[in-house]
Amino acid sequence: MDDSEFLKKMVEEHLQKILDVEFEEYLQAKPYERTEECKGYRNGSFPRKLKTRVGAIELDVLRDRGGNFSTELFGRYQQARKFLCCQ
Repeated sequence: MDDSEFLKKMVEEHLQKILDVEFEEYLQAKPYERTEECKGYRNGSFPRKLKTRVGAIELDVLRDRGGNFSTELFGRYQQARKFLCCQ
């Protein structure tokens, strides 16, 4: 694996972890966990491609049953994060 593929994979893995943690904080529950504070239920995920400085990456964006979750990592129709594309 060359350096560019390694960096691309690292960015993809870290952004996916950030998305997963953000979703858990939104729901206030981990996967398969039921709590009194739980704000909703998981309802699968959808693939999302982002163009970044290290290349195109694909993330699995989790969704809740009510359709209310919106990540702060990127906008609804945004193609890339500014900090990933700046020179």
